[in-house]
Amino acid sequence: MDLLPRALILTLLSSAVWSEAPVVTVEPKVVTVRQGESVSFRCQVGSASPSNVVWRKTNSQELPDNVKIGPDNLLLTLVNVRPQNQGQYRCVAGVPRSRAYDTATLHVKFPPKVQLSPAGPLGQDKTPSGGEVYFHGPTTPKVELETPGSTLQLVTTTTSDATPSSGHYPS
Repeated sequence: MDLLPRALILTLLSSAVWSEAPVVTVEPKVVTVRQGESVSFRCQVGSASPSNVVWRKTNSQELPDNVKIGPDNLLLTLVNVRPQNQGQYRCVAGVPRSRAYDTATLHVKFPPKVQLSPAGPLGQDKTPSGGEVYFHGPTTPKVELETPGSTLQLVTTTTSDATPSSGHYPS
């Protein structure tokens, strides 16, 4: 066999091996933390140097200002987590022609906000007929009301994430 075809085959095989995408794994895959806590995700890369590793949010947003990346690019830490930090974080490794990634998901628990309409204290004879209480939060809250000498009726309406759930207190 001629030397030129052997060299060509060897060159093609070595190029294919060197440009192969690395294996990327992020741990943990899914984490739920409370607002104010910190959390870290570690990226493990099979065959890429840490200089070829970057972290991104999957919705094309920039990483938040409370994100710290370790000096080796393999550790992403969110400090003092906020509700806006919820989402997916992706570790991308490799070279431009051959990249691989893995994704981690962060869920953030935070207390609901309560908004009274009209504003003021809530209690017997404090909320006029038709007054409303709005709960803004990730889940529907459990509400218990006790008013001496009267019964309040709680009517709840659950709506999409774009609008709040409301409790109406008819007279």
